[in-house]
Amino acid sequence: MIHNAKVCATLFSAIVFLSCQNPETRGTKREVVSIPDLGIRYTAPAGMVDKTSAESRQARDHVSSYSQRAAMLLLDMSSQDADASPDWHQIWLFIFPRSGLRNLNDSSAESKMSAALAGPHASTVGQPQGETIAGHAFLVSEFQVSEPPLLKHAKIYTTICKMQLVSFALVSNSASQVEVMEDSLKTLEFSPR
Repeated sequence: MIHNAKVCATLFSAIVFLSCQNPETRGTKREVVSIPDLGIRYTAPAGMVDKTSAESRQARDHVSSYSQRAAMLLLDMSSQDADASPDWHQIWLFIFPRSGLRNLNDSSAESKMSAALAGPHASTVGQPQGETIAGHAFLVSEFQVSEPPLLKHAKIYTTICKMQLVSFALVSNSASQVEVMEDSLKTLEFSPR
């Protein structure tokens, strides 16, 4: 009888513990991405799989001196769904040297970066908008790509940080998933370093 009471008490404690946990402590860990050279810290949405290459992870520590004439991928995360699934969504973080577009003003350089990341088959949706996140002004551009039966949605947030164009590309087969990823950008932090 005492043994049964101990088992019941243990089970009850486990149930209470599990029911009191928030989603982040139940296996939906949110990855924190840090880019020390740019002073950027970002917490990705829960439930995404980090597919960032080891080379890109290492590059995060030395991006302020990046001067190549190609965008560098620093973060590649996606949902666990296949890219043909209605729930598929992906986040990429790219940088490109601001000096690579020196003949353009900042807004035009940000717009050119966003369009290049969207690709030649993307159609713009509306006019780019400005948005301030963590004290940084971002140009927000929206795109769509028709891949019947799917319509891919993308929003690209681009800013300039320590002489680098920094772009978060949020892509999904569902507009609502793009909104979830946009919400994660509220976790962005920029240190003055």
